[in-house]
Amino acid sequence: MLLTLVNIGPLKEARVELGRGLTAFYGPNASGKTTVARVLRLLALMNMGVANAGELMELINRVKREGRIVYEDGGSTLEISCALGERGAWLKFGGVLGGERRVYANDRLESIDRPRIAMFWILHNSVTLYGIKAQEGRPYELADLLAPSVLRGLVGEGKALGDFLDFYEEFLAKVNEYLEAFSGHVLEYRDGLYFRRSIHLFHPNQTAKGVRRMALIIAATLLAEAVTEGATPVVYLEEFESLHVDYLELLIEFLRRRSAAVVAETHSGFVLRRVYETKSKGDVRYYIFKDGAVYTEIDPKLFIREIAAMVGVDML
Repeated sequence: MLLTLVNIGPLKEARVELGRGLTAFYGPNASGKTTVARVLRLLALMNMGVANAGELMELINRVKREGRIVYEDGGSTLEISCALGERGAWLKFGGVLGGERRVYANDRLESIDRPRIAMFWILHNSVTLYGIKAQEGRPYELADLLAPSVLRGLVGEGKALGDFLDFYEEFLAKVNEYLEAFSGHVLEYRDGLYFRRSIHLFHPNQTAKGVRRMALIIAATLLAEAVTEGATPVVYLEEFESLHVDYLELLIEFLRRRSAAVVAETHSGFVLRRVYETKSKGDVRYYIFKDGAVYTEIDPKLFIREIAAMVGVDML
């Protein structure tokens, strides 16, 4: 999957390749990392036919007032050019869509069948799904995501009950295989979701935040691989560095082995370094967001402000 963004948010021009495994986005706030996530969300909503022109217009750089998004995947290309006017905007489509028209903020954008994206956007302790059946824009905490009734709706309500129960048992066992190896905990669903460690059972609120977040990342990523047939699964993780360093190293190895495209957004030089050191193993890449562009060259000067903040020195 290749994204080319021109005058989108703070990005003057950027080309980002997202393949299977792990991609790290490193950079300060307002450098364009989340802008890429918003573009992916827009494309997923266009797949479902529920994207509004206003969502696209908000992405266009307010100074340049004209931007372009090109999405290439699986031999299909979608190109969207948008020029803002005093009222509304002028859209021009290329690739799988053709033509041009004037739109206003509340107008629906064209629906696209391909390329297809299914996006799992993880923020703090919840994941929001885009491009997954009728579950648009709803945040799920871990207990919600693993509730059998919710999961059956995501997997397919047409699936026979026995087949779904087999899927649920296998899915939870796979989540627990990684979670127990990483933290010593396993998940059990009784009248709700619980964490078990040895013989002790804990409510999620009694379990460390890092363990809960790691469980959410594992479950959402494995689910993205399981329920996105016909679409490219994308998992976007915000504030990846909020996890304990030991969990980060284990998750980097776990995520690089996934068939989904996993993006870990970070402000931490430590995360970037660990991703860089893992790159030789394959299915790992990184992009550095700076001054309206993206880079793959690591300059030690990137970390001056980060180091200064750690020791309490004002670099301005």
